[in-house]
Amino acid sequence: MTRVQRILDERGAFVFPGVYDTLSAKIAERVGFPLAFISGYAVSATLIGEPDMGLLTQTEIIDRARRICRAVAIPIIVDADTGYGNALNVVRTVGELIDAGAAGCFLEDQMWPKKCGHMRGKRVIDRDDYIQKIRAAAETRGARDFFIVARTDAVA
Repeated sequence: MTRVQRILDERGAFVFPGVYDTLSAKIAERVGFPLAFISGYAVSATLIGEPDMGLLTQTEIIDRARRICRAVAIPIIVDADTGYGNALNVVRTVGELIDAGAAGCFLEDQMWPKKCGHMRGKRVIDRDDYIQKIRAAAETRGARDFFIVARTDAVA
């Protein structure tokens, strides 16, 4: 069982914050949140000054995740967008997030270039392609402490 799953089992549904840098993560930890997530929109806005439209790169989010995960003890879930490509790219993304110390990731089912979930004009990939991505993430995780959130924008 992952750290994130243990927290969910103990607490049930609860609110936890989106962070975007080491300071916001330290604040979340200090005020007592048991976990946090790295918000792709917030990182995109603060790092490159652009909305969450697929402009933030895999390398940039992994670097940000590594810095945040080193700065706090609470588990951090990372917005990994679409995994930055197909199932093969998801393997690399998940492996690098695990190496960075992330406790999990969100993987969404949008076509590339993606748009933030609350923006108009989103398109989702074929169901079977998305299943391949989630399987690739799960196989890459193996038995390691990494929580995968499969997120859909099909009805958003």
